[in-house]
Amino acid sequence: MQFVDQTFLFSILLSGIITALFCWLIVLTKEWHGKHSGDLIIGIQKFHTAHTPRIGGLAMFVGLIIAETITVGPQVHLLKLMLISSLPTFAAGLAEDISKKVGIRTRLFASMLSGVAAWSLTGYALKQLNIQGVDALLAYLPIAVAFTAFCVAGVVHATNIIDGFNGLASGTVIICLSALGLIAWQAGDIQLAQITLILIAVVTGFLVINFPFGKIFMGDGGAYLLGFMLAWVAVMLPIRNPSVSVWAPFLVCSYPIIETIYSMARRTHNKVSPGHPDISHMHSLIKTKIITPYLPQIPKALRNAIVSPFCWLYTLIPATMATQYYTQPDTLIITWLITFALYHTIYKQLNNIKIPTPPPNSPSIKTRLKIESQLLIQLHEN
Repeated sequence: MQFVDQTFLFSILLSGIITALFCWLIVLTKEWHGKHSGDLIIGIQKFHTAHTPRIGGLAMFVGLIIAETITVGPQVHLLKLMLISSLPTFAAGLAEDISKKVGIRTRLFASMLSGVAAWSLTGYALKQLNIQGVDALLAYLPIAVAFTAFCVAGVVHATNIIDGFNGLASGTVIICLSALGLIAWQAGDIQLAQITLILIAVVTGFLVINFPFGKIFMGDGGAYLLGFMLAWVAVMLPIRNPSVSVWAPFLVCSYPIIETIYSMARRTHNKVSPGHPDISHMHSLIKTKIITPYLPQIPKALRNAIVSPFCWLYTLIPATMATQYYTQPDTLIITWLITFALYHTIYKQLNNIKIPTPPPNSPSIKTRLKIESQLLIQLHEN
């Protein structure tokens, strides 16, 4: 099977363009639907100041439907099954974007339901981690399905957690999908590699409108949709290709996973709910400790966007290593531990940075720093 022919290339380019056009249409018509689709500008995790639609996920879902419709090949059926499986988690996220009233437990249940649906439709479930004792448990199908659904839900919510600044989540997902697609191609799984290209094209269509100026946000619907697609590609890759270690996709997705583990540990330590929002993520600290105080001359929208390349660079390190050592579980596990240690070191250094006093003639910057400093202090006091 040829990896990319002209027909396939045309279909993925068209899907990306349609996604971008749909995003732009949402931006142009925000005065009509903004009351329901707009993102709040007040909140502990809000760094934007303009009224912005947060239903970019809807545009990406439409883009994927277009891709599934116009693309020709055996990979289309698998993509269709993935889209059907994503409906519970995407619907829950989109409902939260519009109503702002869908609780975290409901969304967690929906993401796990999507994982079960994906197993039911595709037949794939994680049955082996190369860990003695654990593999014996995963030999029982109900346990394997439950574990697979749990992993899917974890990646889904991890993707939502890193959706904090313009281009951050979408760029990270593109990097992860690129790595998974490259591994699939090296393993000879052309169908899965082509699915990653379709997903990358659609996410890129959103990214060109979202980054760097943040004209539209993906919202929970978009983050959950992308998180599910990323998770299910990660699940299928080692199952479809026995030469690929299950630890390879785990390493590829290490940034959002580590961010989630760290966030839950931090919130537990601070005696607040693991689902409680805060501004102590690594990307938040990059903004408050580096970008805002040291680059005050840059417009606010661009300051939000500058955070993302720092995190993309961190994502690239484990993703690149996974593409080189995807058949070597011991190397992958060691690399994951090193990646975690690197995150811890970066986070600790960021957290220890003292925010400098802003220039005397910069009242807007001074006010912003004061607010951010107060929020940081409140978090540490909780």
